[in-house]
Amino acid sequence: MQTISHDLLLASGIPVVDTKTLGSALRARRKTLGYTQEDVASMLSFSPRLVGDIERGRETVGFGKVLAYATGLGVDLIAAER
Repeated sequence: MQTISHDLLLASGIPVVDTKTLGSALRARRKTLGYTQEDVASMLSFSPRLVGDIERGRETVGFGKVLAYATGLGVDLIAAER
């Protein structure tokens, strides 16, 4: 396993402190890629409502779905010690 310095990790990403922060980051990535919510829903076989729930940071969305969404947009979720 490769070790990445904490400073490098923070410099290259957004610290996620809650579901809303993660959802906002994923929405920004989607828009940067030029996709609509419907595009992403179709790509991942999700409903458009689920995509909206993820981007709004709804806490009831399963982590597996959020992880699939992030991965589908080319976003890595990295756990790092604070």
